[in-house]
Amino acid sequence: MAGKHPNDQELLMDLNRRCSELDSRRIRAHLSGCAFCRRRLSALLDIELALEELPLLKAPDELVGRVLRDLNGGQAAPAEDGASSAGRTEARPVTGSPVSGPGWKRELTNGMLAIAATYLFIASGIVGKISSLSTQELESGVRLGASQLSQAVEAVSRHLLS
Repeated sequence: MAGKHPNDQELLMDLNRRCSELDSRRIRAHLSGCAFCRRRLSALLDIELALEELPLLKAPDELVGRVLRDLNGGQAAPAEDGASSAGRTEARPVTGSPVSGPGWKRELTNGMLAIAATYLFIASGIVGKISSLSTQELESGVRLGASQLSQAVEAVSRHLLS
């Protein structure tokens, strides 16, 4: 890292105290003389603080019942003591193969694409790059990032569909 700017991952590791003492000293020494990296670190800190302020969402109460119903092929799980099964279901083993229904390949492919796109979005550091761009560079930076993400998702799609 001597003589070069730390990347976003290194800055985040230092920010979250997840790097070695030696790396932390190098990063902090670099930051003391580099206004550009201090602005990047400030942008990363702003993102972390904004993420911490987001409220945690609670799943709807009927979600468990809907998932179990879908796993059971559309049939509601039996209710306890003959009571109505509305809003209350019991977990029971799923019979048959989970890939036996129609369209399972498409659903699996869509799920894998969503996972790959999410991973690429996070791993590529696009959020940090977007937040560190000046307003003049924002449009071209977003277009470039979106283009790179689109190409990566397209390559993963081709691989999964082949």
